[in-house]
Amino acid sequence: MTYNVLLTGVGGEGVLLTSVIVARAANIEGYEVRGTQFHGLAQRGGSIPTQIRFGKRVYSPMIPRARADLILGLEPIEAARSCFYASKERTNFLVDTYPVKPVYLNLLGHIYPSNEEIKKMIAPFAKKSIFVDASNICEEKFGNPIYGNVMAIGVALSSGMLPVSKKSVLESLKETVPRRAIKVNMAAFDMGLKFKG
Repeated sequence: MTYNVLLTGVGGEGVLLTSVIVARAANIEGYEVRGTQFHGLAQRGGSIPTQIRFGKRVYSPMIPRARADLILGLEPIEAARSCFYASKERTNFLVDTYPVKPVYLNLLGHIYPSNEEIKKMIAPFAKKSIFVDASNICEEKFGNPIYGNVMAIGVALSSGMLPVSKKSVLESLKETVPRRAIKVNMAAFDMGLKFKG
């Protein structure tokens, strides 16, 4: 069976780095891993959907409609935009509540939806959803919200939404994250493992 993870957020949040950490952890466990990364959209503030599929045999890098097992949203509205890939019977959502509001929002006089509104948008497509204020927690603890992505991996793991081991994620972190930032990323991951939602 193939496990499908859709990571979504905006440029500057670490979506691509998060996808590499998850893909490497799955590969360390012996799974075949395929996926897609939309590098061209990674300018700061641009929408970035990234797909990871792993299992004994994976034949395509693309997640079919309504077949995501986990949608890891590093930005709330981007998580809501991903419902096309979700189904009530199958899909868990883990959403960082830290909003990155598009520039055009104010220019056009639009209002960014509240987290409660986003929960209602996601509810018809979610088997289970967890909303965690990961980026704000990391900003308070480490002085930078950028570690929220690694904390979110820890929450996904401890809640049973990500079927890889803690050991594999730690090994993947060591291989992926720059050496100067490994200590703080390990601490953020540990905070995610201990998070009680």
